[in-house]
Amino acid sequence: MKIKLLIGIFFLFAFVSLNAYELDGDLKVQWTGYKTEKKVGVSGTFKKVDLQIKRSEDFTKFLKSAKVEIDSLSLESGLKVRNNSMVNTLFSLKSSEKILAFISDVNTNTKSLTLKLTMNEVTKTVPMKYEIKDKKVIASGVIDILDYSMSESFAKFAKECFDLHNGKSYSEVTISFELPFK
Repeated sequence: MKIKLLIGIFFLFAFVSLNAYELDGDLKVQWTGYKTEKKVGVSGTFKKVDLQIKRSEDFTKFLKSAKVEIDSLSLESGLKVRNNSMVNTLFSLKSSEKILAFISDVNTNTKSLTLKLTMNEVTKTVPMKYEIKDKKVIASGVIDILDYSMSESFAKFAKECFDLHNGKSYSEVTISFELPFK
């Protein structure tokens, strides 16, 4: 009788452990900025992204345990000259070298989440929509660089890129991430 009970408890814990959510790969972070009157998108990522996340049996707790630190100087847009331009203007302040983020709220009914994003020592709430596809949480939202006390940096960037952007640079940036899990 005791052996059956112990075996039952073992299988119960084994089953619960099999249903736990955990990271299964690398977090992908992407940004898309916009230029020209036609609002042409230019996308990129960051090469140095540090994710801390805890395994959990609860999906919401799993997502809310995620803490991210991004080295903004590791920006990658696909063009070295553009990378240098953005790093030397937008992220030129010492206070903007690190971007911090964590998920503060998850609504599984509306497939939305709230990201707390800190850039240039300013923290803002970013509403994001998400979907689950191929065992990945794919989320997207929009920020405005000017909300992060970066108006001078953005003005330098817009001035430097004036001709390339046909006189129009947008402070709006779409941000997204893909979080693989099992």
